[in-house]
Amino acid sequence: MARNMIDFASSFTQFVLATFIPLYLGIIFVILLEETAHIGIRNLSAFALGLLFWFFLDTLNDAIQLGVNEGFEYGFQDAALLFLFVVGFLLLALPGGLGISKRAGVKQRAHPFFVGILAALGMGFHGIGEGLGFGGTSAGTSAMTILDAIGGYSGGVAYVLHKFLEATLVTIVYVSLTGEELGLREQLWRIVALGLAFGLPSAVGDLVGYYVPVDSSYFYALGGGAALFVALLVVRPIFGTDARGDITYSQWIRIVVALLVGFLALYAAASLH
Repeated sequence: MARNMIDFASSFTQFVLATFIPLYLGIIFVILLEETAHIGIRNLSAFALGLLFWFFLDTLNDAIQLGVNEGFEYGFQDAALLFLFVVGFLLLALPGGLGISKRAGVKQRAHPFFVGILAALGMGFHGIGEGLGFGGTSAGTSAMTILDAIGGYSGGVAYVLHKFLEATLVTIVYVSLTGEELGLREQLWRIVALGLAFGLPSAVGDLVGYYVPVDSSYFYALGGGAALFVALLVVRPIFGTDARGDITYSQWIRIVVALLVGFLALYAAASLH
């Protein structure tokens, strides 16, 4: 099979444009919708939760179900997938709790925008896997165009829609956390920062994947774990809970641990299939 039929500059440029253009359109769309349509953050969050359910299922499938059908005779890959899933969750959930909990003797919490950036990173982790796959395909394909390499226009449209909808999810979380009036300059800065936090992992994945073959399933496992943290943020406004309510950090940690134990318990049961 012929290799490197699509040069890196062309591949990378098209992938970055296909990632960042719909991504920023999704961010701007939600901000404008929330400011003009008065739909309400509760309803927007319910929409985001629907997106997240599919995102989680899709990401775990790409993470080959964390090796759940392998039984308890784990190999290195299965153990690594599960480990990265846990890491993806805790890496965001532990610092994220500082922005949505109260702490004894501490008046100033972590800024809510910090938690929004964590949510954007969490949704972006799986993009490393997408970038690895795209870069590897571009480097090893015999096709003459990017669209041919990914299965035609339908594949391209699917990717663009994914980025747009995932970006709306990130922005809904951000809006639910901040709930403040901002000047145009500050709002633009935050939009740029959210987009970079969400999109840069995809660009890095594409850069690495073009030159180095890497198993993308590990990064989908990381993204699946991160999605659990995003889920905790999404559900709060649906039930009328202030995103910066009265929960303490120690209570947050207990919730994080309980959620993880519950997931692992049913995962262990599923491994017996």
